[in-house]
Amino acid sequence: MIEKIRWGILGCAAIAEKAFIPALKKSKRAELLAIASRDWSKARAWADKFGIKKAYGSYDELLADPEIETVYNPLPNHLHHPLTMAALRAGKHVLCEKPLGLTAAEVKEMFTEAERQKCLVMEGFMYRFHPRLARALELLRDGLIGEPRLVRSTFAFIFDRDRGNYRWSPEMGGGALYDVGCYTINAARLVFKTEPEKISATAHLDEQTGIDLTSSLLCTFPGDRQALLTCSFELEFQSSLEIAGSLGRIVLDRAFSAKHFETEIQITRGQKTELIKFPPADQFLLMIEHFGEAIQGRTRPLLDFQDSYGNALAIEEALRQIRAK
Repeated sequence: MIEKIRWGILGCAAIAEKAFIPALKKSKRAELLAIASRDWSKARAWADKFGIKKAYGSYDELLADPEIETVYNPLPNHLHHPLTMAALRAGKHVLCEKPLGLTAAEVKEMFTEAERQKCLVMEGFMYRFHPRLARALELLRDGLIGEPRLVRSTFAFIFDRDRGNYRWSPEMGGGALYDVGCYTINAARLVFKTEPEKISATAHLDEQTGIDLTSSLLCTFPGDRQALLTCSFELEFQSSLEIAGSLGRIVLDRAFSAKHFETEIQITRGQKTELIKFPPADQFLLMIEHFGEAIQGRTRPLLDFQDSYGNALAIEEALRQIRAK
């Protein structure tokens, strides 16, 4: 019999409702035991809706529950660090939505606390668990397109101007770079297996709030390899990753948002294009299963300290340049 990990969720976030809870309910390795909200009636309503045993009217109450082993933190970005720290200090493992922290210092503090508490913390980049990405990385390792020299990646969508949403608040970690640009940075670092030596960033800022509506980054990696990255709240939907090498290129459409879709890897070498097709995959379910296995000591977390720390450093540098202009 598979031992199930007992989970609690902090907050009633849209991503939890639409993606995380449905995935967790399908998992054979997880049990959703509790949900907490500062509004107890909302937590109770969600508990009734999703068949969750316990509803709490504060985050502290959930973190004090000895039955809960693992916490999912999908709260607004500025609450990732303080609530993840609180969960770790309570002896809970934490799967936290991206970005794990608003600064590299926050990321380092969380991993340091996790080590102190003998707990795991992992940043929730669900796209990293899709079988298509694993296959694409395997093709790169096999040298199918030669040496990767250039990454182009865009994550963009038109976001309604809901001023009540934290994504429009600079104090709450809003802006396109924190929200979706983090994916493109993570993908480029994953492909090149190292950190950028130089970042040049520019952005179109919202006149009222100051958040970045569209940001573009040119990242230079060792060996003069380059990544051209774009993220936006004001452009037509795009979620793409292109890797160009000395012998060809690999293209992933819907690179970061493929849950409900059949997907493919497009490989172009010379005049020949090949497609490798993949059935729909629930990236959140795969992430939940993986984190459970890591907690039980059967594997190492796919996303580790360097993954999250390097991403935070790159975002910090890009925002420093954007805000200085």
